Amino acid sequence: MRAALFALSLLLALAAPAAAEVKSVRLYADRSFGFFVGDLVNARLEIIADSASRLQTASLPRPGALDYWLDLRDVHVREQPIGDGLTRWDIELVYQLFYVALDVRDLQIPPFPLRFLREGESEIARAPAWTIGVSPLREVLPARRDNPTDYMRADRGVARGDATTPAARAGIFAALAFGALALVAHDRGWPPFHRRRARIFAAAARRIAALTKGDGEASRRAAMLALHRAIDEAAGRRIFAEDLDAFLSGHAEFASVKEALGRFFNSSRALFFGVADAGGDLAATELLALAKTLAALERSAG
Repeated sequence: MRAALFALSLLLALAAPAAAEVKSVRLYADRSFGFFVGDLVNARLEIIADSASRLQTASLPRPGALDYWLDLRDVHVREQPIGDGLTRWDIELVYQLFYVALDVRDLQIPPFPLRFLREGESEIARAPAWTIGVSPLREVLPARRDNPTDYMRADRGVARGDATTPAARAGIFAALAFGALALVAHDRGWPPFHRRRARIFAAAARRIAALTKGDGEASRRAAMLALHRAIDEAAGRRIFAEDLDAFLSGHAEFASVKEALGRFFNSSRALFFGVADAGGDLAATELLALAKTLAALERSAG
């Protein structure tokens, strides 16, 4: 009879599903003392169980208030097989303290259960409680001093630095700024550069740009005359087509546009004197381009 009962018990044990097997539960914390109100407390719970087990996420603690002085801020789970049919679960926990300590004392972070399931059977792994030390931000009653100013500590002295490097850098930047200002003043004709040679062709180019916006014959004539007057002013006398070589010999900076100036004079002769064979007509866009080129050459020559 006893043999039959033993055999039946063994058969039932083999037929029953195996329970989840938790091998170890360990808690690791950054430190266990020196915490103040508002500090974050980080901890890592390490659980090793057989790989067939599954952690029930519903059993994880939920972020929120655990006590009037303690909140759970964050929970993060990381699962990793480690071989030999085992798996490690790392559960990162972040708490925050709201306990205003009046003296140094220990507080206990509460434990919590975690449920593992395997083939319909479950096992509870308990995260252990652990203690942290909290400290006050200031003394409750400092030692008595006869002079009230003795309660205050002296200000920390200002560290002496080497002023040579900053001064040298300041001098370099000041010189660069002065040089840039001088270049702008020269370009704009500000004092002391306001007595430089007038930029005749720059003014003519602006006037021609305004005149060539119109399509009338009067606008075209005025634009041609504007460039004529600029050339005359640059030469200091009236310049005609036959004077072009003499003008360029005295103003070598404009030699590169000799051909374009020749076309301008031919077009002007055709427009004002009706000389039909003087050369091709100079379009308004070409006239404006010539004026801008002369202005650029004038600017380059200083």
